[in-house]
Amino acid sequence: MVKTKRQLVLAADVGGTKTEFGIFQIDGALLRPVKKSRFENRRYKGFPEVIEEFLKDTGASSADGMVSAAFGVASPVENNFSRLTNLNWTIDAGRLKRRFKGIGNLELINDMVALSWGLPLLSRKDYLILQRGKRKKANAVLIAPGTGLGEGILFFDGTSHVPMASEGGHSDFAPRNDVEIELLSYLSAMFGHVSYERIVSGPGLKNIYDFLTGKTGVPESIRERFEKEEPSFVIADEARKGADAVSIGALEMFTSILGAEAGNISLKALAEGGVFIGGGIVRAITETLKKGHFINAFLDKGRFRGLLSNIPVYVILREGAALLGAANYARAMVKKQDLGLRGIPGF
Repeated sequence: MVKTKRQLVLAADVGGTKTEFGIFQIDGALLRPVKKSRFENRRYKGFPEVIEEFLKDTGASSADGMVSAAFGVASPVENNFSRLTNLNWTIDAGRLKRRFKGIGNLELINDMVALSWGLPLLSRKDYLILQRGKRKKANAVLIAPGTGLGEGILFFDGTSHVPMASEGGHSDFAPRNDVEIELLSYLSAMFGHVSYERIVSGPGLKNIYDFLTGKTGVPESIRERFEKEEPSFVIADEARKGADAVSIGALEMFTSILGAEAGNISLKALAEGGVFIGGGIVRAITETLKKGHFINAFLDKGRFRGLLSNIPVYVILREGAALLGAANYARAMVKKQDLGLRGIPGF
């Protein structure tokens, strides 16, 4: 009996703060993880160094045997080239292929496209339902706060959902009340242009906190935590413990503005197929998301409240969903060569 050589794909989720790498084995309709690692980007001069570190960790001297590779990147992608929005890195797939020989195919995709490709591989337990709604065979959208604010559209072509990258997180912030108008003024003095990303992201949550503590100052205990830990997760933790009223207020404002922007992109895409919320921050604040600030802001769209009330809203609980999606895309690259497959299955 001839032993079949296993097919391996290389995948990465490259953000502004960290990079997740994985090698997966294609096993029919399944992707079996072989090796996964996470790297802090600040420790490296560029993306090739991270690849070298990962391959070294796996004991591989090169990328030989990888039938394909897909890297999700937090930036626009053009001609297989990326300049990361929140990190001083450029990634050129052509140069990577020449440097790391042995990969069958290598493509860069937007990180929201990668996350989209992960959705069909998730199970019901991987989601928190914020609004059940009435799902239709229609467009869907993604919104994912992280180092920046990722947004994506899943265009329904009548058969399947086709992921489309978007940079909607950089659209103008639209305040809805007097406090948010003050927040806009505060951030305008700092940045000039104020996008939703300046608010609905990890750094954005810290911006809200700083705005709210402008008159009272930051308590010494929290200031010390900020020096040692990621501020957004400190704020989320302090709010969860109920130890700091300002952290609670900052998180409630954050989730409300996130809900408002999720409603905005849902209207623009007519996303009656659902809203999918991703990112490490949202996994840490699920209890706040359940309290209603998000949904109240999501629905607060005047005459279109009824339409939005029928849109399902899901929080993605699965860590590494974008990495899994990049691997799924890499697998599809292999299948497209053989079978001509396009798009992704409907949900």
